[in-house]
Order: sequence, then structure tokens, then C-alpha cells
Amino acid sequence: MKSTTRRRLACACLLWMPLMAVAQEAATQRTESKWWAGSQDSKKTSAENAVADEPATTAPPTPAVAGSVIEIAPAPLAGPVSTKDFDCVEVKRFEVGSGFITSKQDARAATIPAEKLGSMQREIAGQIPEKIRGFRSTLVADASPQCPDPTRALVLSGRITDFKEGNQALRYLVGFGAGAQKFGVLVRATRKSDGALVGEGEVIDRKVGGWVGGQAEKGLEDFAEKVATFLKGSLQSK
Repeated sequence: MKSTTRRRLACACLLWMPLMAVAQEAATQRTESKWWAGSQDSKKTSAENAVADEPATTAPPTPAVAGSVIEIAPAPLAGPVSTKDFDCVEVKRFEVGSGFITSKQDARAATIPAEKLGSMQREIAGQIPEKIRGFRSTLVADASPQCPDPTRALVLSGRITDFKEGNQALRYLVGFGAGAQKFGVLVRATRKSDGALVGEGEVIDRKVGGWVGGQAEKGLEDFAEKVATFLKGSLQSK
């Protein structure tokens, strides 16, 4: 009886062992599958976190839209104008030069005193209303007013091209050009509203005589008168 029971148990064990192996293998596969899925999820989460942690890449600058950058174009030439188109002139203090000396005239121009430039600016501003009827002028300076209407205003500037202080005694005693006084300026008139060129040319005044017209003040006045006449001619010629 005991031997029969043992045989039955042995047979049952033999039958259950394959079933248990199959069940264990299935469980293992399920576990591995969960681990793999978990690993993939973990990797995906890590990748997403890494992307989130990366600093934002700076976007390349947007190309400027055509017309958004204002470029300064060369001054255009003004069309036909006359004295009726303007009524005010802003007179700048004339410049000495770029600093480079390429001729003896440049060297002499560099010797003009600063106070002489101021006197020249004021004298020219005073001569403009005398020579051009209906015009008024002002100095380009901190305390001076500006012309009220830019469309009817001119800007007068210039660069000293030559300068001789002169000597009245030498002009009187020696003559033959000794002690001559000279002002030379490249004058430029532009329209204030758009910078259009109205007139440009060199104005030169010399004093080579004796007592007549030999004083420095007279020389400066004559030069300023020539500049005002040049400005008037620039307007009438167009």
C-alpha cells in the first residue's frame, strides 16, 4: 500500500515538474519584459530631462529687413534753386583741415588763430543780409538760434585752404607783394533739410597794396563780403 502511494506521488511529481518549469519560465519572461519596458521608460525620461536641462540655443539674428538700416548717402546735388527758395543761413565756423599737410598752403592755413576763425564766422554772418535781400543769418553755436524752417534754410561751411597774416608796414614800405595778406577758403553751401549741395567753390581775398585796404580788419571784411557774394551767385545761377 505504501509503495503504491509512493509511486503515485512520484508520477505526480514527474507530471508537475515540467508544468512548474514552464510557469517559472513564463514568470521570468514577464519580469524581464517589465524590466526592459521600465528601462526604456527610464531612458526616455532621462533623455527628456537632459533635453529640458540643456540651455536654450540662441537663435541666429534675424536678417534686417530692407530699409530698416538707414545709410548715409553722399550729398545729392540740389535742383534749380533761387534766392526766393530760402530766407535763412546757418553759418558754421570754418575748419582748418584734416591735419595732413601736403603743400605750403596747407602749412600756412594751419597757422590761422582760433579767434580769427570766430571773427570770420561772425563777419560772414553779418555780410549775408547785406548782400542778399530778405535773408537773415545765424551762427552755428550753442547760444545761437537755428533757422526755423529747414526747407528754407541753408548751411554755410568752409575749409581754410590758405592764410597769410600779412604786414601793413611791409606792404607800404617795400611793396611788390611783400607783407601781403591772404584768406583762402573752400566754401560749401548745402540745403539744411536734406543736405543737398547748392554751391561749392574757393573764395580768395588778397591785400597787396599800401595803406589803402591794408588793415587786417578791412581784409577780413572784404573776404566776408566775397563769401556772401559767392553764396548769392550760387543761388542765382540755378
